[in-house]
Amino acid sequence: MLKRCAFALLGILVFAGGLSAQALTVVIPQVSPAAIDTYTKIITAIAEVEGKTANVQVLPFARAIYMMETKQADIEAVNVQIPDQSKWATLKYDYSTTALAKIAFVLYSNKAKPITAAELKAGNAKGYKLETDSAHVDHFNFAISPSTNIDGSLKKVDSGQIDGFIFAMGSTDAALKRLGFKNISRQSYDTFNGVFLLQKGARGGPVDAMITDGIARLKANGKFQEIMGPYMAASSTFIEWQP
Repeated sequence: MLKRCAFALLGILVFAGGLSAQALTVVIPQVSPAAIDTYTKIITAIAEVEGKTANVQVLPFARAIYMMETKQADIEAVNVQIPDQSKWATLKYDYSTTALAKIAFVLYSNKAKPITAAELKAGNAKGYKLETDSAHVDHFNFAISPSTNIDGSLKKVDSGQIDGFIFAMGSTDAALKRLGFKNISRQSYDTFNGVFLLQKGARGGPVDAMITDGIARLKANGKFQEIMGPYMAASSTFIEWQP
């Protein structure tokens, strides 16, 4: 009887150990190379400090969201939290409890047609033609068209085909500098929380707790600042410059 109980206990321990060691499937949207590198490093570090491993895939934004909505991935690193919490219930994924960093959004407009962030936030009464990344349309309180290509949207702004493009400063600035457009004006739009996406129903669960605890541990040992410091300096606070 004792032997049988011992074998049963051993089986439970082995099974539990298998769960704790199970690799997490993590998707990262195709943003700027600097952001991809930072997001890969931080989620890998969180997993490691929590005794887990992360299998990371870099995918187009829409594909990464699809992987989360269909529960084919455990975590997406990183996405911008919709500020209007009344919209969260309709999402097919959850947000992590703990934010990773602030992400500055910038309004890129054609210099021949000045637009202010204030008039857009007031409802875009003049009906400006605007685009943002397709995964971020719900972040705004006015009509805005989805885009799947930063370069393409900036080309439209530069030529006057659309009036403006609103998106994350780090990724969009990198594209703007590479493209060398001179007909575009930059201004701060807003700052949002950059969070991890979780499977629907996972907020408050083990993966969410792992992220919260992992970030706390990395901040305590200095690894968080080592990884995130350069990224936050370039992406969390609006930097004034013009093309």
